[in-house]
Amino acid sequence: MYDARQRYQQQSVQTASPEKLIDKLYEAGIQACHQGDRDTLRKVLVELIEALNMEQGGELADRLLGIYEFCLNECATGDLDMIRELIEELRDGWREGVLEQQPA
Repeated sequence: MYDARQRYQQQSVQTASPEKLIDKLYEAGIQACHQGDRDTLRKVLVELIEALNMEQGGELADRLLGIYEFCLNECATGDLDMIRELIEELRDGWREGVLEQQPA
């Protein structure tokens, strides 16, 4: 059962669009906060930082970088509930501004 679920998750990541992968990262970060898993949260935040296109993203990319770096710093000893709330807001904005605008 675990192998089938792991294969499904791996396939869903391999076939997802870049936009959907960002959504999956947000979900993984939220889940890590719920579980108190600071290591996974740190990895998610690093992935989100690396996914930013600073050349094309302009001011939005700069602002996201600041939020991600803040969360990364807070991840060490800070309040995971606050980080989770920030990531949830970013996820909701991502879904509304990007995912819902894509053709089905």
